[in-house]
Amino acid sequence: MSKPFKNPSVDLAAFADRPLWDLMEDLMFWVKDVQGRFVWCNLALAESARLSREEVLGTLDSDLYFNELAMVYMEDDASLIRGGPPIVNKPELVMASTGVVGWNMTSKYPILSAEGEVIGTYGMSRPVDHSVDLPADYADLADLVTFAHRELKNGISVEDLTLRAGLSRSSLERYLRRHLRITPRELLQRIRTNHARHLLQASTLKIGEIALECGYESFSAFSRAFKQRFGSSPGQFRERR
Repeated sequence: MSKPFKNPSVDLAAFADRPLWDLMEDLMFWVKDVQGRFVWCNLALAESARLSREEVLGTLDSDLYFNELAMVYMEDDASLIRGGPPIVNKPELVMASTGVVGWNMTSKYPILSAEGEVIGTYGMSRPVDHSVDLPADYADLADLVTFAHRELKNGISVEDLTLRAGLSRSSLERYLRRHLRITPRELLQRIRTNHARHLLQASTLKIGEIALECGYESFSAFSRAFKQRFGSSPGQFRERR
């Protein structure tokens, strides 16, 4: 088992900057400082976010991932910073801002100074092999989130989620609050706006077409939701990309 890394004169980026990590295409590897900023990552992590390595450096998990999930990742880092135990082979739902959803097995460890002070963290994560059975609760959540993405264009509703999950509305709300810390309505809104942001960045679709692709009934509803989430209208966001 890996142990906390300790070096009397460690440079966080130099600690990880080895060609070996870039050869592991199915393994994401990173180093963060005590504020949770990426100071190094391998190409696999950068490519998963559809960014260059240089664009990832200096960012937080909340800049790359679905906000509520990013909070979970950051809380795990904070636990290590406070002296908590290493995190080993933890199943994690990964939902990038691009809309890609999957399950990874993640391990994280502290980086210590010569005095034993935690000065950063490092971690590695790889996709869960399809032959590996996830706990039922995780598998059910993955199915629900994937279903929501797939049905965006068809105007998926909270009722559709309850039918898919086989739960009452109140039970579904408790379930999602336990795992993602959001309500079913918030989940759909986050998925819609995340997908819209991706299409604004990566496609040539007109803004009205993007609104329809993401299941909004009107352009005004889309514009209002997008501005509430990201602080600018869809048109302003596209102009700055």
